[in-house]
Amino acid sequence: MVSYTNTTHCNRMYKMQTQIKCIQINLQHSKLATDNLLKIVEEDSTDILCIQEPYTIQNKIIGLSKKYKYLRQEMEEIRQL
Repeated sequence: MVSYTNTTHCNRMYKMQTQIKCIQINLQHSKLATDNLLKIVEEDSTDILCIQEPYTIQNKIIGLSKKYKYLRQEMEEIRQL
C-alpha cells in the first residue's frame, strides 16, 4: 500500500476557498433605507441579501435592481403556515 501527500493539490484547494458576504436587514418599507442598502451592496460586493419588509408600491418590490434575483413569499402564504 502506497500513501503520499500531494502538497501542491492541497495548496491549490486552499486557494480556491472563497468567502460569501451576506447581509440581513429589515428595511421597514423605507425607500431611503433601500437606496442606502444598494450602495452598501455595491461597495462590499455582497453575495446574499436577506430582506424583511422591503419598500413596495402596490405590493411590488421597488428599488432593487433587476440584475439581482430574489425570492419572495406573500403575506397570505405566511399567514397560512
